[in-house]
Amino acid sequence: MECMTIEEAISIYLEDVEFRQRKSQDTVKTYRNTLRRFENMMDEANVTLLKDVDETAHAYAYRDELVDCERAFNTIKKYVSVLKTFMAYSVEKGWITRNPFAQVNVSGAEARRQSIILSREQLHQILYHADNATLYNIYMIGCDAGFRISETLNLTIEDVAFDTNELVIRHGKGNKMREVPMSDRLRDALLRYIQCERPKTDAESPYLFIMPRGTKVRANYVNEYLQKVSNEQLGFGITSHVLRHSFATELHNAGVNITKISRLLGHASTETTELYLHISKEQKQETIEVLNAKNRLIQLKN
Repeated sequence: MECMTIEEAISIYLEDVEFRQRKSQDTVKTYRNTLRRFENMMDEANVTLLKDVDETAHAYAYRDELVDCERAFNTIKKYVSVLKTFMAYSVEKGWITRNPFAQVNVSGAEARRQSIILSREQLHQILYHADNATLYNIYMIGCDAGFRISETLNLTIEDVAFDTNELVIRHGKGNKMREVPMSDRLRDALLRYIQCERPKTDAESPYLFIMPRGTKVRANYVNEYLQKVSNEQLGFGITSHVLRHSFATELHNAGVNITKISRLLGHASTETTELYLHISKEQKQETIEVLNAKNRLIQLKN
């Protein structure tokens, strides 16, 4: 079996798609963008050889990263399909012995995205058992500000505005800027992190969250440890997107208007926000009981 690099394998496959299979230019472009995105993710994970791509650590992580970036279900399905086809081609060529994407269930990702919501106690467990101060504060922003993981990792020190008690997102989804208030505990945690806990490195970095060697923290690093701690403490794995969903749902349950929640999350419309709001059967029943009580009062008055 050849020790084919991911970069080499993708290049050969794209040539085959374009010249032998004679796919349209739009299809070739989609394949190229999808595969290069995966290559970049593997590069961040220090994986260069195709044979080292792992089903759990990499294939499912790729799918979950697409979920965390709020890609539409059909987009995720298309991207994963491209990777499945590419890996099947690699098996045929003898570069790898098995397809790591063969069992990746796209519908399962969508179902999990829509079903998992953490209680405040569960969120506390995640925070309490964070592996280090950097991860603790990243998780805290998800829990108390509802940021997308990309927004959190793109924060600079200057984006933490202690004078106005806000976090500033300069390039959110759709390249929109927004300002999000900090909770008291988030403000205190970030102040402590910047003053005492942020890694000290020779090379200065503008990013708020950096690794000990001074490089920017990557999403796959965050989700890898989040999967680990959630499995250990909760008995099931989650990604950073669950923290964002939990934040939105908690605000909704507290009676915050959906329009305000939508603005905090940086959604273009409240329709997207509605997909984030998870209401339990008990809460739905409580709502019906309130309506029943009001109806009974009206009947008594009449």
